[in-house]
Amino acid sequence: MAKLFRLLGILAAFLLTCGTRANAQDIAVRVEAIRLMERAHSVSHPSHRMPNHKQDLTFRAYGLDGTTKDGQSSTIISGDIERYETHFGDYNGTSIHYPDKIVQDKYQPPPPEILEMGKLTPLLLAWFDKSDIINSITPATLFGRAAKCVQFETVNGRTHESNELCVDEELGVLVRYNVGDDLIENTDFVSFENIMLPQHIRHYINGRLRMEIEQKFSVIEGPIDWAALTPPNPTTLRTCRPYVRPVIQSAPQPANAGAGPWYDVQIHGVIGSDGHVHEAAVLPAGRPDLEKQAIDLVSTWVFSPPTCSGKPTVVNADLVVHFPPQ
Repeated sequence: MAKLFRLLGILAAFLLTCGTRANAQDIAVRVEAIRLMERAHSVSHPSHRMPNHKQDLTFRAYGLDGTTKDGQSSTIISGDIERYETHFGDYNGTSIHYPDKIVQDKYQPPPPEILEMGKLTPLLLAWFDKSDIINSITPATLFGRAAKCVQFETVNGRTHESNELCVDEELGVLVRYNVGDDLIENTDFVSFENIMLPQHIRHYINGRLRMEIEQKFSVIEGPIDWAALTPPNPTTLRTCRPYVRPVIQSAPQPANAGAGPWYDVQIHGVIGSDGHVHEAAVLPAGRPDLEKQAIDLVSTWVFSPPTCSGKPTVVNADLVVHFPPQ
């Protein structure tokens, strides 16, 4: 599906369960919470083929040291062809994704801020699953508008989180996503081709503003000249037949990691043709000691090399290191 409407979920696909956790909650409240999320998906997800269109983003990343860095990104989508162009500090990337190939300029591993921006846009949505216990649905006023907020607990083993999702009562859109360390606020919704999408997105981690995004959408009239939009001296990547994903051979966790609850460090890296992790990076969340340990540890992990059409290749990877609470 086109990137503009690749709406990501915080949890697995919806399961309405009747286990012990479901029995501990008011089923009518759970059904209403699921209905609210279903409506949020339906009003922000196209049910028809979208015309050729463009998504333009400007964003600002806030470092924990008080520094800021600005970026721009544009995506052109026409059926099953997508073009991405992003500029952020020293990072510049342009690629066109066709059904059978990718044409791109010289590859640079994207910094964590680019991956964060991609996760947040055009809109991050959510489902409930059997690990979620719905506690209540309460009225609220958010950004000057009436809203309904679902308070719920997410339980995985001995890990326990108190979370909240809020939807605009009139529009049905998801306006607040407060899950774990992440708080995302979606505001200034507009109707684009009969779906509702936010123009302004804010992302907080552990209560600190980390990214602000402005996005706008426009229909492209007339044909698209893909040749004119191709980067100079491009590299062409063909569809792998077959593609064999990397498989963990050795991925030690911290020696003192126990049975939870956990502090998770999310790391992005590149698994190379040698099976080792390169370019490991993390979006700082306020624990530089654990984040450095996690990067050092991931650099020792070993995978079977990914292969494309029988030849070793490289692949982006999102990795997690688990720490017990400190």
